[in-house]
Amino acid sequence: MKNVLNSVRGGCLGFLPLLTLCLTTGLAKPPAAPQNTRQAKKTITALRVESTITIDGELDEQEWALAEPATDFIQQNPHTGEPSTERTEVRLLYDDENLYVGVYCFDSAGPEGLVVNRVNRDFPGFDDDGFGILLDTFDDNRNGFVFNTNPQGAKSDSQVGSDGSSYNRDWDAIWHVQSKITEAGWQTEIAIPFKSLRFHEAESHNWGVNFSRRIRRKNEETHWSPVPLPFGMSRVSQAGTLEGISGLRQGMNLRVKPYLSAPVVRLEGDDVDFKPEVGLDVKYGVSSQLTLDLTLNTDFAQVEADNQQINLTRFSLFFPEKREFFLENASIFQFGRQGGIRRIGGVRRRDSDVIAFFSRRIGISEDGGLIPVLGGARLSGRMGPYTLGLFSLQTDDFEETPSTNFSVIRVSRDVLQRSDVGGIFVNKEEGSGQYNRTYGIDGNFNFLNHLDVTSFFLKTETPGLRNEDMAGNIMTAWTDQRFVLEGQYLVVGENFNPEVGFVPRKGMERSRGRITWTPRPGERIPWIREFRVLNRVDYITDTSGSLETRQMETRFGMNFQNGSSFSVGRDFRFERLTEPFFIRPDEAIPPGDYDFSEYSALVVIDRSRMFSGEARLATGGFFNGNRDSYRFLFGFRHGYRFESEFTWTHNDITLPTGDFSTDLVITGLQYSFSTRMFLNALIQYNSELKEISSNIRFNWIHKPLSDFFLIYNERRSTTGEVIERALIGKLTYAFNF
Repeated sequence: MKNVLNSVRGGCLGFLPLLTLCLTTGLAKPPAAPQNTRQAKKTITALRVESTITIDGELDEQEWALAEPATDFIQQNPHTGEPSTERTEVRLLYDDENLYVGVYCFDSAGPEGLVVNRVNRDFPGFDDDGFGILLDTFDDNRNGFVFNTNPQGAKSDSQVGSDGSSYNRDWDAIWHVQSKITEAGWQTEIAIPFKSLRFHEAESHNWGVNFSRRIRRKNEETHWSPVPLPFGMSRVSQAGTLEGISGLRQGMNLRVKPYLSAPVVRLEGDDVDFKPEVGLDVKYGVSSQLTLDLTLNTDFAQVEADNQQINLTRFSLFFPEKREFFLENASIFQFGRQGGIRRIGGVRRRDSDVIAFFSRRIGISEDGGLIPVLGGARLSGRMGPYTLGLFSLQTDDFEETPSTNFSVIRVSRDVLQRSDVGGIFVNKEEGSGQYNRTYGIDGNFNFLNHLDVTSFFLKTETPGLRNEDMAGNIMTAWTDQRFVLEGQYLVVGENFNPEVGFVPRKGMERSRGRITWTPRPGERIPWIREFRVLNRVDYITDTSGSLETRQMETRFGMNFQNGSSFSVGRDFRFERLTEPFFIRPDEAIPPGDYDFSEYSALVVIDRSRMFSGEARLATGGFFNGNRDSYRFLFGFRHGYRFESEFTWTHNDITLPTGDFSTDLVITGLQYSFSTRMFLNALIQYNSELKEISSNIRFNWIHKPLSDFFLIYNERRSTTGEVIERALIGKLTYAFNF
């Protein structure tokens, strides 16, 4: 393995300049970006029907033949701007209750050419044939709802905001779909209740609408209303127009969802503990645009376990929110837009320098214990040009933590064509009288369809902490078919303390620049979709201007037409330690200045195949020593029912104070009995914790938004002793009025 890593190091040095030079000559000219001005938007008319439409995937009602179809889909990939290679027809009907979508996805390869790898709820869709619809029900070119399905009738739904800049995949709605595979390809029938949407009260409606289709064996993405690279269908401003809908009424729009949870828990050396719980969630449409959510004795027993991480940095790790109550409408409470998406250890993550409101601070203690949530309320939605989010939640006493109230007010206003300004206030009030507050303003501006300018200013109030308690950020980004240019300046005070937020690094000033170039060779190299050249610089000082960190990353990659990719890179770092860095409890890196480089290579194999994989090899310096790291991922799937994924991450670290290694092994298994019944298992081994943890979850969706869960959780030491074991049953039932 050492020889392989040395080859990576040498290969990067020779390979990067050569390939970059190749890119500057002989490449095809970039295709003209599709334009979609308001005057040129495509239009489709929905036909009102009085008879019943049965959602069975057959499209045999005569009304479907009367509706004018949307056709002429345009490729975004692989050949931007060209007609789709396969015909798609979409028809729209509606009655007092539902919008109906009927789709014929013709395929010259017949059923044998279809690719279906997943049928689980909220399936990602990138590795399947699929169809999606975007509805901009406010017709504001900013916000929308997305519904996706595939040839087996799987369901995925999302909320889109800020013209695609925010994307909430965890929003769930009641809607119905049935697909059918035919000799000519596949077809699908969708019913979306108007109660599941939000829109202005009016006699007639013009909505934004777009349709997308993915043909996976060709890795082809098409849209009815063309969308320019590098954006996706969530680019709401590129949607066409839906006409013909009138006379809509949302009615009461009330949902009551009680639950019963029955956990059986056994801790190491303790007796079995059995404490049944009952609780209630209520959702009420206060208006056609605002929704009130109430929760009582909130329970999160069904939440999937976190993917573990091993921390070899000086700063806190970021774990995403996974709890349903906090995920719904989470994009409304998002504050500021900062950083970008980058790869850390081969995993795509969004930079998180400052998060004003981070819901994982609620109901989870510092050591990962679950704090009981007594109840709370949330009002969210829109009021004309305003987006509004009000949130208040009360937790119970837990060990040393007193009962605490968490409240958030988030307001933003649409300005110009696709911009907004707003403010946020976050308050944490403990029963003991202690408090913490965070408040600030932000602005997010879009110009010329490609230029984004975002900024925010935040201040915190904490007893005993004064001065240097502010944070500010300004970032500009230009994004088009071939270039992404970013510049950022961020300041975080030493005493900036958002206790209901996330800030991994305080007392710093960060300057960041990034340029990514993605030329396409076209027919000259038909098996390569695009090259990718990245250069990124981070320059971090303390608040007095003394350099603490400098990072310069250069990377070259290729994305292939089948979805595979390859990249090599060099990451040069300077780190100044003013105090010892305890990388392990008994091992510290002494203060001083350190220069070191890391060389890496990453290979990703087409994830739509039966066998897929990923390998990342990295070698180089690590402060006053060296580090070799490997990450291997192996995936296997059998049709759309069974999927497994095995990941091993290993680090060999050599330091003057001693050598050590770390291992993190994650195995994920999923079996889909149908589109409404699933069995998942997540088994993890962490060498630093010396633990093996298991999370096995059975989920049956017995009616829309109503579930039965059976969960088994276990933590076991590597010597075999059981640390914790729990068996939990949970039943929810949604009553809709």
